[in-house]
Amino acid sequence: MSDTNLPHALNSYHHSMKKVTIENYRTDKFYLRIVKATAELLTDQGYVAPVRLFKKMELLTEQDIAAWRRGRLPYLEQAIRCNLAQASRILRILRFHAHDLNLKPSNTVYLSKQPDNRIPLKFTKYGDKKLEEAYTTHLVSPRLKAAEQPAETIGVTKE
Repeated sequence: MSDTNLPHALNSYHHSMKKVTIENYRTDKFYLRIVKATAELLTDQGYVAPVRLFKKMELLTEQDIAAWRRGRLPYLEQAIRCNLAQASRILRILRFHAHDLNLKPSNTVYLSKQPDNRIPLKFTKYGDKKLEEAYTTHLVSPRLKAAEQPAETIGVTKE
């Protein structure tokens, strides 16, 4: 069955979920929300952490983040208030937008806040390497001085 034979509602849904590319990401329904949240985060802290982006977009709450950090949630995506395809889409659009802004990627390790058991936190149910990396990559403004930049790789985030 071709797209032209699909009922209109299904066809428009199929069209709206087409693959995000460098050519079309600015027309995505999430783009303007991502731009706004990114601008606010860069103004506030000089970098964009995907966890904070989801919070700014009201797809995560501070309580969700705290529960995850304390080990009460096995993985962060369990608390995100959108489906996983949309979460992945948001991360992809963020990377394209960050490239346009010349933001520098900085990988960050997220450790649990359990004093007796500081283990790396999971973002995805199955530990998908590329998605985990997308969540842990902070995007740093080139204007941020080295001393102000988030800790890389061995550091613990302030999330």
